[in-house]
Amino acid sequence: MTSPLIRRTALLLVAATVPVLVASPAGAEVPEGWSNPDDVSFLHLLLTVAGIPLVLAVLIALAVYLPALARGEKVAPGATTQDEWFGGPNRQPAEIEAGEARTTGGGSGSW
Repeated sequence: MTSPLIRRTALLLVAATVPVLVASPAGAEVPEGWSNPDDVSFLHLLLTVAGIPLVLAVLIALAVYLPALARGEKVAPGATTQDEWFGGPNRQPAEIEAGEARTTGGGSGSW
C-alpha cells in the first residue's frame, strides 16, 4: 500500500504538469497569413482591464445609493431604521390587541 504522502505528492505533480502540457500549443508562432498587431502599452492595458470595471462599479454604487440619499435615508453601515410591517395595519404593533388581529390570506383567510 502506498502512503498518503506519496499519493498527495503524485497528485500535486500531476495537477501542476497537466495544465503546462495542455497549454504548450499556446506558445506557437503567429501563422504567416495573419497580421502581427502592435504591442499594447501598459497604460492602455491598465485602463482597459482595471479602469472600465472600476468605473462600472462606481456607477452601479451611485445608482443604488443616490436615490436613498435623495430621500434622506441613512445608508451608513449599522444605521438603525424603523421596523415596517408590510401589509399590516396602519398602527404601531403595541396598539394592536391580540383579539383584534385579522388574517388576510392563506388557508384561513377572509376578505
